[in-house]
Amino acid sequence: MAIPLIAIPVLNRPDLLAECVASIDAAVERLLIIDNSPDGEMGDVAEAHLPPNVAELFVSEPPSNLGYTASVNFAIKTAPGLPFWMVANADTRFAPGDLDRIASLMDGPAWVGIVDWRVFGLTAEAVDLAGYWDENFFNYCSDADYEHRCALAGVEVVRLDGETTHVGSVCYQGDARNAANNARSYPLELAYYSAKWGGGLRGGEAFATPFDRGGSVADWTGSRQRLAALAWR
Repeated sequence: MAIPLIAIPVLNRPDLLAECVASIDAAVERLLIIDNSPDGEMGDVAEAHLPPNVAELFVSEPPSNLGYTASVNFAIKTAPGLPFWMVANADTRFAPGDLDRIASLMDGPAWVGIVDWRVFGLTAEAVDLAGYWDENFFNYCSDADYEHRCALAGVEVVRLDGETTHVGSVCYQGDARNAANNARSYPLELAYYSAKWGGGLRGGEAFATPFDRGGSVADWTGSRQRLAALAWR
């Protein structure tokens, strides 16, 4: 079965995006490039390196950087009726067979990915249980938040070993402006995570519901003020 959608949010490094797109070896119905870059060039890069096994390319160019977390939600919301979605970091290079391995496990409430979630699949049943990703995180900590919510909601979380590679942190390394953005936003994201779950990332959480208030683990309310403080400019 073809993968219904792979979404790739990208901010910079078109050279790495080119390698990522060219390495897609599975049958894919839709490739969605979420071009968060300031120059809007990433769609052309993806088109130039699109392999024949990808049926359609879609490119979205938001007027400003959505950040990683909102980009994941955007991918789901563009095609809410799919059985599952895949999301990959733009600095990932897929090893042969890894995408098909993830797709083969997309059954029931499951979140399946390679090692540090450099590429992952998320089923519709998982989203129904755990909800959309919390956009009070801009780039970081939202994966740990979602992993904790999945564990509380009964969603199976599967980490696969694989040869798929990931450069890591290219959105700010070597880029002074984005490095300053990250230095400003990351501590705020950590503080929000600690307040939301009563402790630190992956194992330090004390709360079983957001802010220990009861209710659903899927619940979150976006804050305009927080988004303004976190957004990379």
